[in-house]
Amino acid sequence: MTPNRASPIYRPNAERTANQQLQNCQRPFQVVSLRVKLLIGFSLIFSFVFAGAFYWFYTFTTDKTITRLREDLLSTLEGAVEGVDAEELIELYEEGEPNGEGFSDDPRYLNQLAWFETVKSIEPRAWLYSYVVGLPEDNRRIGESPVSKNSKETIYLVDLWASYDPSKAVRFLEPDFTSSRSLQVMEYGYPVEEPRIYTDDWGTWLSAFAPIKDDAGNTVAILGLDIEADYVFKLQDRIRNRVLISFIITYGILFVLIYVLSGILTRNLTKLTQSAELIAAGDYNQSLNFPKEINRSKSSHRLSSSPSETSASIQRIQAGLRDEMNILAQAFETMVDSIRLREHQIREGKKIEDEMRQALQVERELNELKSKFVSIVSHEFRTPLTVLRTSVELLEKYGHLATEEKKQTYFQRIRSAITNMTQLLEDVLVVGRAEAGKLDFKPCQIELKPFCAEIVEEIQHGLGISHRILFHYESEVVEAQLDPNLLRSILTNLLSNAVKYSEKGSQIDFSIKQEESNLLFVVADQGIGIPKDDQPHLFQLFHRASNVDTIRGTGLGLAIVQQCVTRHRGHVKFESHENVGTTFYVRLPIQVDAEDNHSISIGTGENEWHGHLNGNGHYVSENGVTYRVPSEGRVSSEDRGDAHKSLDDESSATPESAIRVIS
Repeated sequence: MTPNRASPIYRPNAERTANQQLQNCQRPFQVVSLRVKLLIGFSLIFSFVFAGAFYWFYTFTTDKTITRLREDLLSTLEGAVEGVDAEELIELYEEGEPNGEGFSDDPRYLNQLAWFETVKSIEPRAWLYSYVVGLPEDNRRIGESPVSKNSKETIYLVDLWASYDPSKAVRFLEPDFTSSRSLQVMEYGYPVEEPRIYTDDWGTWLSAFAPIKDDAGNTVAILGLDIEADYVFKLQDRIRNRVLISFIITYGILFVLIYVLSGILTRNLTKLTQSAELIAAGDYNQSLNFPKEINRSKSSHRLSSSPSETSASIQRIQAGLRDEMNILAQAFETMVDSIRLREHQIREGKKIEDEMRQALQVERELNELKSKFVSIVSHEFRTPLTVLRTSVELLEKYGHLATEEKKQTYFQRIRSAITNMTQLLEDVLVVGRAEAGKLDFKPCQIELKPFCAEIVEEIQHGLGISHRILFHYESEVVEAQLDPNLLRSILTNLLSNAVKYSEKGSQIDFSIKQEESNLLFVVADQGIGIPKDDQPHLFQLFHRASNVDTIRGTGLGLAIVQQCVTRHRGHVKFESHENVGTTFYVRLPIQVDAEDNHSISIGTGENEWHGHLNGNGHYVSENGVTYRVPSEGRVSSEDRGDAHKSLDDESSATPESAIRVIS
């Protein structure tokens, strides 16, 4: 057996394996047109069909070629074995001597070699060699044995390569390892083939081995045959190349054909889809009819005898040319007309429903305000009226007996009751004018310190006679451009509340500071404080904190403060802790004109918004939309969401909104 050349049993063998992998491509979610889907679908189908046909043809051709090659291999090997003289070969093994090149000049060696050449002349692809197999101790060899004493050893005798390329031939009596195929031949006495084609340094081969038997039928040697099989791989390469060229050409033609046909098939569907999308967006002015062009039939129209007959013929032809797309478009257009009508009816009904709901809500709010107003005003008027009646009756019945000091006390009670009723009426009027957007705003130059000191003195000698009110003027501003009536309402309500909700003998701090172009009025008490749950609603009309108990009040004071501060383009906020005290901060511009539009803030903390007011006291957002500030007071977190909604979309504003659209 020839080392490093003849067969994979005793030479390195390189096996080829084909691994097929399935790759899954994930496409991002997007709209894929029907035309693209058709192209992809037909391309995949064509690729699979073409791949299947190629695989079948490739496999069939290769199998047929290899089968024919094996037939040639076996027939050549059988004929070669018949021409080998077994006795002469054994005598050569036992008696022959190698020459200087490692082969032999023995006539028996030359006879064997001549027979191999004869076989090759018949089958040019065949390469023959012979060898014997036995134990090392029984074999005749040149050099050391490569196997152990208990293993079978191969001893090469004649190799056809000696006549063509001695460098590739094995030498006479050269030892080597024994392959499993050789052992099968020795054991069973029949030819054995290599199952696969293999490739080594000398080429591509298909091998087989046959026993050489003596006259007694015993296997005394083995004849090996390597047949060239490289043309099998060459044939496969040619098939692949030609099929690839055919695939590219065929695929290109098919792709263009499918692209054109799919465009024709999906043109109307694309138009229908685009129209459907516009309809879904609310644009119902879409035509979904697809009239057929029949210009090619003009010659037939000329045969008509009159225009009416021509028109009738055209209509018949168009009706005959209608397909499913035309029918679908007509049905779709009918459906769109129905949807358009129903949507119009729904919108009209919704509009009426919204108007009724808004009107009902406004009516409900008005009724609630009226009820609160009647209840509070009735209650608040009852007390001073009772004082008036009592004082008048006492003076009427016992005035001649009362001392002058006692009479003055009764007169003071009467004046105080009248003042309370007058203040209550004034508060109601201020709220009404503010709610109607007609709150007068007439700023003028006022001397701030004496103006505020006068208000403090009035409160101190009136409602706050049992409290200590400390006034701190920490500003260098002498005069300010403010509305004296509105400023008096602001300070009077804040100081009155501080006195009303603080214990007798407690201290109330009132200070005025300057912050750049603004004045900061601070009123701090040590009273009962405001619960957290009531703080978001503190500036709403008629709202009173839950801890006021029996302390008299109308719930109008802070709403008035809010409105007056707003008219000054100012900002009011507060800090309060229950049972600790409350501090109000009012920030007003030093100079403000009646028609100015200055940026202001409304609310406090996370409920604070920024914008500006016009001369009518209306809130104007940054995008130029005008709103009316509600008389209910400070904007709450719930209201703020509605207000932002109205800022983005005027149509979304409702009577419940914290800020209502007015223009």
